Amino acid sequence: MLFRTAALRALGLALCLSLLGTVCGACGQGALGVMPGVVNDPGNLSLRRAILAFATSQLCTEMRKRSVPLRLRDEDPVTGRFYPGSCVAQELANGHLLLQFGGSGVVWTNLTKRMSFDASAAVEYDHDFLMDGDTMYVYFRQRSTTAASFTTKLIEQPAAISLGGVSLAQGSAYANALGAQLLKTEIARGFTVIRDDDGAVQFGLGIIEKGKRPDAPYERRNNGKLLLANERTEVHQEQRDMIGPLEIAGSGEALTLTIAVEGAPGVDVILVPRGTGEPWLQAYLTQPAPAPLTAAALLDEPVYSGAPWRRTVPLPKGQYYLVIDNTSAAGRTQPTTYARDDRAALVSYAVEVGDAP
Repeated sequence: MLFRTAALRALGLALCLSLLGTVCGACGQGALGVMPGVVNDPGNLSLRRAILAFATSQLCTEMRKRSVPLRLRDEDPVTGRFYPGSCVAQELANGHLLLQFGGSGVVWTNLTKRMSFDASAAVEYDHDFLMDGDTMYVYFRQRSTTAASFTTKLIEQPAAISLGGVSLAQGSAYANALGAQLLKTEIARGFTVIRDDDGAVQFGLGIIEKGKRPDAPYERRNNGKLLLANERTEVHQEQRDMIGPLEIAGSGEALTLTIAVEGAPGVDVILVPRGTGEPWLQAYLTQPAPAPLTAAALLDEPVYSGAPWRRTVPLPKGQYYLVIDNTSAAGRTQPTTYARDDRAALVSYAVEVGDAP
C-alpha cells in the first residue's frame, strides 16, 4: 500500500486536466452540447480527434498551472499531491497522444508519515470524448507506457520501512524500482475527466460512465462562479496540504473558500501568492520538519471544527496556493498532541472564482 499510494496515479490526471481546459476553449463546448448524437456517433471518432487536436500545442503550458490530489484508494480523502513540471506532447501517426511528463509530489502514510518523491513517465494514450448534454467526458485509455521512473526524496519516518527484510529506505534501488513498477500499474488504468460548460472540472481513475460523477463534499452552486476545487483532504499532525496553483485570470475577481473541519479541533487556512508558495513547497518536499512561512500571507485564519467557514478574498490577476496547515510551524493554531493518537483533520473544501464583491 505504501508505494501504491506513492506511485503517482495522478500523473495522467494532471495532463488530462490540462488538455481539457485548452480543448474546450477551442471547440466551443456549448455548441457541441446541442448535437450530442452527432458528436457521440461511434463513426465520428475522426471528428472528435480533430477537436481534441486543437489543444495539443497548449497542453504542456496548461499542465504546469495545476497540481493533482493523491489518494490511497479512489474513495479515500486526499493524502498527498503531485506537482507537474516537465512536459512534452506529441500526436502520433495513429492518432494517439504521446505524453512525456514528470514532476514532484508528496504523500502521507501511517508507515512513512510524509514521503516526497520525483516521478516521470512516457505514455501513449488513445483519447476520445463523449457529450452528456453540455457536459464533456474525456477518456484517456493507456495503450503503452514506455518509461516510468520513481525516486524517493524524503521519508519522514524511514526506520519503519522494510519488505521481507529488504530495505525500502529513501533512494534505495529496490524502493525506486518498486515505485516505478506500481506507477506503470496505476497509469494502465486510464483516466476520465469531466468538464461542465462553465469550466468546472472533475476527474477520476479508470473509465467513468457518461452521466456519472465522482463523489465530492459539496453540491455545485448555481451562483455564476467557476468551481476550481471540491475535495476532501486528510491533514495529519505536523503536516500541511498545499493546494494549487489556483489561477485568477482577470482583474476584479476573488476566490471564495468554503471549509469544514472534522476529527481535530481546528486547522489554519493560509493563502499566499505563487512566488511565496513555491519556495515554501520546496522546503516541505525536502526538509524533515515543516518550515515556517517567511513572508506575509494574504489570508491567515484559524478554522475550527463545526459549522462550515466561508471567506471571499479579492485578488489581483495571478496564481496562488491555498494551504491547509496542521503544524506548529505556521498559522495561529497548534495541533493537539495525544499519545499514540494522530487526530488527523479531515477537511472538506471548495474553491470558487468569480467577481469580487
